[in-house]
Amino acid sequence: MALANKDPQEIRDALRQWFQGQVPGATAVSIDDLSVPSASGMSNTSVLFTASWSTGDTTSSEQLVARIAPDGPAIFMETDHAKEAAVMNALAGAGLPVPAVRWVEESPAVLGAPFLVMARATGRVPADDPPFTATGWVLELSEDEQRRLCTASIEAIADVNNVDWKGLGLGFLAPPEGTDVFDAELATWRKFYDWARNGEVNPTIEAGFGWLDANRPDDRREPVLTWGDSRIGNMLFGDDLAVNAILDWEMVGLGHPDMELGWWLFILRHHTEGIGLPVPPGFPTRDQVVAIYEQASGRTVDHLDYYEVWAAVRLAILMHRAGNLMIEIGLLPPDAPMRFNNPASQLLAKLIGAEAPSGSAQSFIGNR
Repeated sequence: MALANKDPQEIRDALRQWFQGQVPGATAVSIDDLSVPSASGMSNTSVLFTASWSTGDTTSSEQLVARIAPDGPAIFMETDHAKEAAVMNALAGAGLPVPAVRWVEESPAVLGAPFLVMARATGRVPADDPPFTATGWVLELSEDEQRRLCTASIEAIADVNNVDWKGLGLGFLAPPEGTDVFDAELATWRKFYDWARNGEVNPTIEAGFGWLDANRPDDRREPVLTWGDSRIGNMLFGDDLAVNAILDWEMVGLGHPDMELGWWLFILRHHTEGIGLPVPPGFPTRDQVVAIYEQASGRTVDHLDYYEVWAAVRLAILMHRAGNLMIEIGLLPPDAPMRFNNPASQLLAKLIGAEAPSGSAQSFIGNR
């Protein structure tokens, strides 16, 4: 049964029975305060809960989050919770604000799909739907506070890029010896695009891949750990606007550091220019973003324009997949234009000087 159709008590009972097998000698296990946030995305479903148990004379309690893979059609081709857990635990051990993963459950028997359970972090997250550029607490901050929030997020990205990924045991992320990391990244996303388009041809994405091939820089820098989804909407911020947690590691890998800034900047462009909204007044300019990152990382940003186009191609692929997924599950009619014409594809066409998709762009987020 799909998780969304399960009664909360059914989820609670399944987790309680499962939890007893995870903690040796645990008795009096209870699962309380269970909730499924409405903001759970199309890649994983999050279930928040508090687990309490006894071992001997000791009583313990912990606030946890279960991240559950889709049990049907999904945004991504596959979910690799073991990879995510290895990366998250390595970074948490290195002192980065990444929730530690307690358990990975590969069997779908418990909740209908594999899942991981991690420590729960607290804080506020800039929303995607409606986006933080349209309404919400980020717009209520002063300009100085908005600048501090962005600075903290960019510094956190620099911290991820600066870790010794080999020393942390993350060498399994590397492509086969002799393969360039960007070649491997391109191959992965071409494969994803071929799957996501479901036999259709997306002219804008095809033009984007052509532009990337024709304009590729000679980038021989040593690869760094890349979070992959580097945006403020995947961070929890404390009241002091420090980054309490870096979340959502489905797209983690190795690459060049400009990729991370390209994604950060393109997501901001998508949430502003892409849907007809201004950039919040306290947000740093593009040059200021680069300066913050370079100071925090000790690296030079050399090919940002190229990697912003790369970000646009990737988001356009994700939007094509999202359009097909929403048609498949009945949220959009079969002739919905979103997979071809969305803010990401419109911006991609503008960046590379290609013909933009005609008509009005369609997206599952809006500027309401």
